[in-house]
Amino acid sequence: MSVATAPAAPAAPRRPVRRKVVALTVAGLGIAGLGLASAAQLNLTAGALGAGTTVVASCDSNGVAVAFTNAFTTSVKGYTVSQVTLNDVAAGCQGQTISVDLLNTDPTDGSTGASVSHLTGTVPQGGGSVSLAVTGAVKAADVKGVAVVIAG
Repeated sequence: MSVATAPAAPAAPRRPVRRKVVALTVAGLGIAGLGLASAAQLNLTAGALGAGTTVVASCDSNGVAVAFTNAFTTSVKGYTVSQVTLNDVAAGCQGQTISVDLLNTDPTDGSTGASVSHLTGTVPQGGGSVSLAVTGAVKAADVKGVAVVIAG
């Protein structure tokens, strides 16, 4: 004769897992509390801040034309920019410093790029043209824009 046995009762939830979850939660809250307490201890002092705007008169009201001289360079297996020439610089700019940055992005598209070459020179007596030699091997394909500043 066989004896029927009653099905076994389901196992009780494991208490060690619940304890681990509670311990991790308490530890997380403790760390967050320490972060807030540390931030509350920062001492700040007032400093001076100034801002303002002014109109800067331009020495050249009709702009300048930019031209590039390129040369094939075997070391880069392509064309590089060897010289940048600024034409039609107004006589009112003579003696001022001219700075040119060759950019790896188009400045009109709003993207933030980097200067691949920075050039400086001085506007000659009577204005006219300013030619600046490019140092290093700047690939022509890498030049997507140019920024020009005349200041003095």
